[in-house]
Amino acid sequence: MRIPTADDFHALEEWGLVENPHAAIDDYSAERERRRDENDRHRCARREQVENASERFVADSQSYYRELDRPIDRTKWTYLKRRKAWFQPPVGWERFAAPGTSRVLDLGCGDGDQTERVAEFVAGRWQAAGYDGFPLEIVGVDLSDSRVENARRHAQSPHGKITLRFESGDAVSGLDYADDFFDYTLAMGLFEVLDDADAEAVLDELARLTAHGVYVRDVLDDYPGLSPRPDLADRLADRGFDPVDRHECFEEPFVTEGSRDPLAVWPMNVHQVLFAAARDPPARADRY
Repeated sequence: MRIPTADDFHALEEWGLVENPHAAIDDYSAERERRRDENDRHRCARREQVENASERFVADSQSYYRELDRPIDRTKWTYLKRRKAWFQPPVGWERFAAPGTSRVLDLGCGDGDQTERVAEFVAGRWQAAGYDGFPLEIVGVDLSDSRVENARRHAQSPHGKITLRFESGDAVSGLDYADDFFDYTLAMGLFEVLDDADAEAVLDELARLTAHGVYVRDVLDDYPGLSPRPDLADRLADRGFDPVDRHECFEEPFVTEGSRDPLAVWPMNVHQVLFAAARDPPARADRY
């Protein structure tokens, strides 16, 4: 990926996310998913992604991420933050901005770009309501020390009452937080890189840590080393989190030729986005 230019950022602005943060949901249809293979660029990019999959990643994704050393340039970080916003629409995020929320967990936060987006969304909701906000801590946890360092270097809080904190951690073996410590948890692109045993362990840990609701985004297309799980909503329901919203979306705006991403970062993959609310959330007095 080359260093993005001002024109590249302008191209992303044309996707209309400022006016409609849920544009990807409106853009998707089952018919368009069937028509993806009419797009030569998508077919080639998908084939390249399959053929170039890292053998280390396919063999053991957790060791791969744990040993990863990948600093990221600020300009690339900012571009990817805006680029990922397309296929990670803020479904259910208005709950994070509601009074009574104190802690949000971004599990598998990577470089922290989407963690900052969550903070910006909350600050934007407060501003639109003419509300000064309340103390809110958003904690990003990732297996990779390198990516945690990227997050610490680049991610910034957009509001004086929002604290961003990043730390290394392994949710498979468990995090050192009390039950129901977080009001909400996000898991963006996390379950797709876990095998079944690890995914079950992380689902259990997520349910243990989270009091009110869960946001998940994961790929539904099959690639080497990835495990699509279209039944994630059912697995969350088994743990007391009932789906409120679930959608499918493309990784970029649908087109029949080429790509609207000037850097053509990814194929036109399909993802699921869902928000699930706790069926029987604990009383605040039992948590604080």
